[in-house]
Amino acid sequence: MLIQCIVLTTTLLIAPAEGGPTGESLRKNHPCEEANAMLRAEVLRLVRQLDAPQLARRDAAEAELMQRGPAILDVLPTNTERMSAEVQQRLDRVRQKLQRQAADAAARSSTITLHENAMPLSKVIGALAKQSGNAIADNRQARGQPVSDPAIQVNFDKTPFWPALDRVLDQAGLTLYLFAEQPGLSVVAASAQANGQRAARACYAGPLRIEPVEVLARRDLRLKAAGLLTLGVEIAWEPRLRIIGLTQRMADVRALDDHGRTLAAIDSQAVLELPISGNGSAVKLDLPLRLPPRGVQRISSLRGTLAAMIPGKTETFRFDKLSAAKNVEKRIAGVTVTLEEVAKSNNAWEVRMKARFDDAGDAMASHRNWVFTNPAFLEGPDGKPIAYDTFETTAQEKNEVGIAYLFTLDKPLDQWTFVYKTPGTIVTSEFPYEFKDIALP
Repeated sequence: MLIQCIVLTTTLLIAPAEGGPTGESLRKNHPCEEANAMLRAEVLRLVRQLDAPQLARRDAAEAELMQRGPAILDVLPTNTERMSAEVQQRLDRVRQKLQRQAADAAARSSTITLHENAMPLSKVIGALAKQSGNAIADNRQARGQPVSDPAIQVNFDKTPFWPALDRVLDQAGLTLYLFAEQPGLSVVAASAQANGQRAARACYAGPLRIEPVEVLARRDLRLKAAGLLTLGVEIAWEPRLRIIGLTQRMADVRALDDHGRTLAAIDSQAVLELPISGNGSAVKLDLPLRLPPRGVQRISSLRGTLAAMIPGKTETFRFDKLSAAKNVEKRIAGVTVTLEEVAKSNNAWEVRMKARFDDAGDAMASHRNWVFTNPAFLEGPDGKPIAYDTFETTAQEKNEVGIAYLFTLDKPLDQWTFVYKTPGTIVTSEFPYEFKDIALP
């Protein structure tokens, strides 16, 4: 089976993971501290110019901020009441554009550059993980499999991550277990019955690895010409990337048999939605087609386009003076968070808030639970967080969700700050793929 696909590549800069070193700690210890300070000062100068008396100067400052790209998102100040309405509007436009650029960049493949004639497998895996930002763990020992560290030949020059990793695994006789509980990619021994090499079985589309893994045929003998052909497809993505949802419109699927005839979908208007939960980096997609005549032996070609909802950079909303808080609204990028109220509830405090996105697409549909995994906590005067005991949904609409969090506190209410983190924007990216020469049962 020959798999063909157009590969999109880019060089991707990986930001520190959530819960890792803060921007402040990195600035104190990073050798580029002076450069970071200069960038911050320059950004603040441009922000002040957004309030200049002349329209031309205001427009020029906004344009220059946008030209600097997503790298300034960490130093771009959030809106405050002391800013004029125009400055807040311009900052919103800048932040939303840069958020979208960051999400678009994340939707491209990370790349690998590595040249060695004989490099130990463990060091190759470490280099791939470091360059891509993808967690990769060797779990052979944990699964009771023999562990070796063979020398691997690598010759990668801005090679997309998935083809590079597949070539390394093929050399070492290894594969991935994609449905492990822990986040990241789990390396295990390949089965002796494996059909060919990983690199020959897959299609690569940006940060996605797409592989047809099974074909099932079923015929109902009670009906004339009634039958179902299901092509099972495994979709994996780089674990550095958070995907909210994947969808496949059957109207975008085009399949041909080995006689050049169309293999029709069971329902060409169907939209297949793939639930994503937990720490996994893969899902299974079943494409339902009409069972062809018995003389058909292969799918000569199948093309499709996957749509992925990808969140932008995580933004942090902070609320203090909780005892007096009532419908306090804060906006960053394309999302507005409102602290509705904080009230005593039996022996706990109930923090009621809502998050509203300018345009969430289908990301806020009731069956998607990503929004309920957004970090929400109270922060004490010592900077230490306290987790909520439980939460309940108070409202859920197309672009908005309301949540009530319950906390048990050991200090007066006003000594705490409520912190909520959520992506500032959500981008839908499309990934075309094509399979060729798939044998039918």
